[in-house]
Formats: sequence, C-alpha cells, structure tokens
Amino acid sequence: MIKLDSHDKKILEILLSNSREQVSSIGKKIRLRRENVNYKISRLIKQGLIKEFNTVLNEKQLGLVHYTVFLELVNLQNGTEREILDYLKKNGNMSWIGTSAGKWSLTFDIVVLEKTDLDSIISDLLTKFGNYIDDYVILKLQDSNYFGFKFLGIKNNQNIRYEKYKKVKLDETDFKILSLLNTNSRISLVDLSEKVRLTPNGVANRIKNLEKNNVIMNYTISLEWKELGYEWYGLQLKLIKFGKEIDKKITDYFLNHKKVEFYYRYFGGTWDYDFGLIVKNSIELREFINEFRKNFSDIAKISDVFIVLDEASGYKLPNDVFV
Repeated sequence: MIKLDSHDKKILEILLSNSREQVSSIGKKIRLRRENVNYKISRLIKQGLIKEFNTVLNEKQLGLVHYTVFLELVNLQNGTEREILDYLKKNGNMSWIGTSAGKWSLTFDIVVLEKTDLDSIISDLLTKFGNYIDDYVILKLQDSNYFGFKFLGIKNNQNIRYEKYKKVKLDETDFKILSLLNTNSRISLVDLSEKVRLTPNGVANRIKNLEKNNVIMNYTISLEWKELGYEWYGLQLKLIKFGKEIDKKITDYFLNHKKVEFYYRYFGGTWDYDFGLIVKNSIELREFINEFRKNFSDIAKISDVFIVLDEASGYKLPNDVFV
C-alpha cells in the first residue's frame, strides 16, 4: 500500500481539481521545487496510484448519448473473458470497462452520437458472445456526478454536473483538440499546436473558448484506490417514491458522504441509481448499507451490491465521437 506524505496529498488535491496545472505552478502553491514536484508526480504514476489524466467533457454539448451495460457471463472457457474485454476495448463506442464479482461480471459504458444505431452495437456483441451472456441490462444515463476529491480528506473543490447549456458549433480543429485532451489532459500547448497546426496561443484561445462554453467541464485524474488500501463496491438503487425533492435528498447524501465516489442516475431502467462506494473492507460496506437503509428505507432500496475487481479501461470518451 502506498504511503502519502503531506506534499503528495497536496499535489493530488491540485491535480484532482485541475490536472493541467503546470509543475511550476504546483511548486509555488505547495512550496516545493519544480524538479521535486515532477519527481513526485512521476513516482505516483509509476507506483500505479495516478492512472490517467482526464478531461471531463460535457457529453450533452457534444450531442452524445450515454448508456451503461451490465453483463452476467456464464460458461466461460479459458481466455473467453479476455476475448470479450479485448473486443470491447477495440470498439470505438466503448468508454469505461470494468470487471466485477457478484451478479454482474462485466460493466461498460457506451457513448455514442445521437444518430448512432445502438441496436447494431448490441446485436454485434450478442452475435459474437451470446453463448456466454446469461443476462444483460442496458440503461440510459440521465445524470452523473463524480467526487474523487473526498477520499484524501479534501473539501468539495468542484462539483461537476452535466447541465443543459446553449449548444455551440464546433469545427474540425476543435474536435482534434478535444480528442487529444481526452487522451491526456496534460498534453502541452506546444504538442497540441504541432498536432493541430495552430500556434500555441491559437490553441490556448480555442481551449479557453471550449471551457467558456462548457464543452470542457474540468480536468482531473483517475486514481487506483487499491493502492491506498480501499475496495470499490457498486450499489444499485431502486426508488420507491419519486420526485425532485427525493432526487435532491439522495444526491445531496451522495455528495456529502465521504465514502461515495460517484453516482449515475438512469432514465426508465431496471433501477434508478448506480453509485460507487470506496471502503476499507466489507465491515465498512455493511455499516454503510445499514446507515443508508436507516435514512432512506421509506423512499429507496438497494437492489444489488457487487465488488469491482478491475478497471480494464479508464473513463475517456470513445474515439468514434471525435471522428
């Protein structure tokens, strides 16, 4: 398990809030020399704690539709799961992919343009691997929120939400910039300018405009919580009562609870919420479930719990949305 000192925690706090923050700027904020900051970031990457540098993009501004798929696998032979994972990774519509233990063996996100035929994507998957899929659920994402800052004792520095904004028209250069930032939020202006054939100032102005128009929501990092001694559980929630006040009560609880990492709110599905819980062990999981039932048994029930074993692919928008 990785041990973090005070400087490590401050660096992570800054990168969670803005993963494009320059090393020199981080050094000034935490009173550490540039080379020391660079060394610490490189070490945290090498140790596996920092997995990715992410750009949070407003999917609705990009005209995207987001689905989450849960698969129950059966009759697996040697290498079958790996074959399915490789298929999903190569598919240009897939985003986050995770393996789990419980009813659901695999979970992944499909993010597509509104005009994309979802049926053909699912049909191809079932045609190729239907013999190994016993059950599956496809849910349309309505709302989501991520709280990666909480587990280091960091206060709510940013509350990222996907709201409706006035649509803006993007050109080919904008999409190239977004695609590169989607791959690595820390890519330099110089590298961006070489790839999109604009001056660094021209690229900087483009990025500022994308931020201003809420196409780019935030820059952050993905962490491997296992390296800090945590386990990640997924919990699926079914509402008994409905309404804006009910949703606000539940989402406020997610926001303020230090163990909840994110939530997905679905539209018209088998369950209404799917949220991630980061705990030290199953005892903390049980304590959370008891606490949740005490507070919400009259309006919601936990329908299923599973442990996330591994992230086969981190959260980035799939390549096809930028083509």
